[in-house]
Amino acid sequence: MTPLLNLLAQAGEAYHYRPFITPAPVWDQWYVLLLPICLAVAIVYKSIKCDSMKRVPREALTLFVIILFVMAMAAGALAGLVKALER
Repeated sequence: MTPLLNLLAQAGEAYHYRPFITPAPVWDQWYVLLLPICLAVAIVYKSIKCDSMKRVPREALTLFVIILFVMAMAAGALAGLVKALER
C-alpha cells in the first residue's frame, strides 16, 4: 500500500460512526441542536392544543420564543450559581 492509502486506512479505523452506539461528531455545535428540538416541541404541542390549525404557526412561534428565553434565563442562572459557588 502507498503511504497515503495506509494513512487513510488508519484514520478510518480510528473512528467509526455507528448510530446509537457511537455518538455523532457534534461536540462543538451541540447547542445549535436545541433550536430544531424546541421548534418541533412547540409545533407538536400547539397542534394538539389549538382548536384551529390556522392558529398553530403563530402560537407555535410564540411558544418557541418563550422556550428559548426560559432556557437562556435558566442557563444564566445556573452559570451565576456556579460562579457564586466557585468563590
